[in-house]
Amino acid sequence: METNENFLESCLFFNTNALSRYLLKIAEKEFKHLNLSPAHASLLLLVYDTPGISPKDLSRHLHLTPSTITRFVDALEKKGMVKRTTKGKAAFIFPSKKGLELKGSIAVSYKKLYLKYTKILGSNTANQLSFTILKANKKLADFLDKNEEEF
Repeated sequence: METNENFLESCLFFNTNALSRYLLKIAEKEFKHLNLSPAHASLLLLVYDTPGISPKDLSRHLHLTPSTITRFVDALEKKGMVKRTTKGKAAFIFPSKKGLELKGSIAVSYKKLYLKYTKILGSNTANQLSFTILKANKKLADFLDKNEEEF
């Protein structure tokens, strides 16, 4: 059993997935009162900052597949939070009036989420971990982009 524990303790894949699940539990509690998932809230923040953003740009910024972005936009459109316009084959996503009404509440929920996990982890650890993961994600994305045919 010790061998498995040691393997898991040193496995980046296992540990980042576990971290993600723990953070998701905390985030879901922070966004529950808004009737939004944390992922939908993230998409809305991008739409607020870039009205008329394309699904392709949302996909790139959120590191999600185009089909996932389509599902998210469909769900938010159904809730009346965003509007989708098309010009030829291109689509553009805008916040709706109802969606804009939640902008402040979403920002507060993200702030509470940040404060909660930094209180648990410590500010230095949380910020250093975030920066380290960001750098690792960029390296992995670059590698996968250059070696796409292998995957």
